[in-house]
Amino acid sequence: MNKADLLAKTKTELLKTAHRLGLRGVSTLKKEELVDRIHEAQQRSKGAGQAKGLTAIAQRVADAVKRRAVRKRDVTETDEAVAATTARSQPTRTSRRSKPAPVGAEDAVTPADELSAHKFDVTPAPPHPQQVFQEEHLGELPDAYGTGRLFLTARDPHWLYAYWDLSWQQMADYRGQASDGRLLLRVFEKNHGDPIQTLTLGHDSRNWYIPVNKAATSYSAELGFWRHDGQFHVINRSSETATPPDAVSSDTTAKFVTIPIDISFRELFEIIRGHIHDGEALADALHRLQLAGFRFPFKLGLDLGPWTTDQTTELERILGGDLFRRIQMGSFEISEWLRRRMQEELSSGMFSAFSPSGSSWSGAPQNGFWFAVNAELIIYGATEPDAKVTIDGKPVKLRSDGTFSFHYSFPDGQYKLPVVAISAAGDDKREAQLSFERQSRTKGDVGKVKQPVHLKSPAAA
Repeated sequence: MNKADLLAKTKTELLKTAHRLGLRGVSTLKKEELVDRIHEAQQRSKGAGQAKGLTAIAQRVADAVKRRAVRKRDVTETDEAVAATTARSQPTRTSRRSKPAPVGAEDAVTPADELSAHKFDVTPAPPHPQQVFQEEHLGELPDAYGTGRLFLTARDPHWLYAYWDLSWQQMADYRGQASDGRLLLRVFEKNHGDPIQTLTLGHDSRNWYIPVNKAATSYSAELGFWRHDGQFHVINRSSETATPPDAVSSDTTAKFVTIPIDISFRELFEIIRGHIHDGEALADALHRLQLAGFRFPFKLGLDLGPWTTDQTTELERILGGDLFRRIQMGSFEISEWLRRRMQEELSSGMFSAFSPSGSSWSGAPQNGFWFAVNAELIIYGATEPDAKVTIDGKPVKLRSDGTFSFHYSFPDGQYKLPVVAISAAGDDKREAQLSFERQSRTKGDVGKVKQPVHLKSPAAA
């Protein structure tokens, strides 16, 4: 059967054909890949059949030769028996040196005759192992195991991730016991009695991304609902998790190692096989041995010399001057924060993920098309690390590299925000007057995404 005939079959028919050929693990293949595997198996089977035919011919030839040798042996034995009978009927002179033949000698088969009878025997080849196709029907994994456990982990310095193992029926039962028909996720900071956030969960939510303000801080969460008697019923509590620091590590040591691009990692490993420690990474071992003076078959180190002003200018020209300065001022960092915020919180399953506080947006209908939008204002910049910066007369804390940013809500209206920087000595002052205007016009039913309560508008700031 050629490939065209195989392609004309359905995948179910092809799987049955693969099963007859002994192919396994093909149920997940695409139809074209499955056709290739079946065609290859048929070609191998055809070649094996031809070889088997040649083996059968050789076996028949050997059997014929064997039968001929046996018949020859039988004829010889019959002639000898006739000759012996004739000799007994006619007395002859017996030589003194001759000895009587042992009894049964005329019936014995010599080793030469036996070897001649079997010299064309062909040892049959061992049968090829046959693959048996067994399709396993394990079913689908459950959406939840119903343990009721609540898991909380830190994704980065300012984001937590929560997941609860409740089945749909369990969640429906708990919502039925709630006074408002809603489940809540409450987030606690260590050594604080009151929750810092209370998130209203959607009916189809199983996980949630939670933004937090403090890095290097321990948090916990509890899942529950308000009962009709006004008490909060806790379904389960998570264990504590700590967000990592968001500052640059105090460990400023750097390790440099020469790894030539023309030598593979496997070859490098073979070079230092006898000198690498158990569990030591290849780069760490190379660094240690290069410091210790180990002789490598390649040149170590590359002296680039001091970084010159011309090199800085050329790098700025390649990257683009404006982009280079904006990266230094932190615009890239802020843009990346906004991008991750929009992308990752969407996976929480509710539109409220757009809100940094995680509060739900009650205006979203359960079914059908809907739309919601809002805006926020971020002011950022950079100056000398020891300078003083104010926005609208209020001081702004600078980072260790002199960059800063400030976050506002941005309702409709006109705003003017003076941004002032004063040198540490107080003898130099720079000022920028920033003006903003927002006018929202909508067509159709457009909602607003709720914003975190701690954000203030430029007018109220």
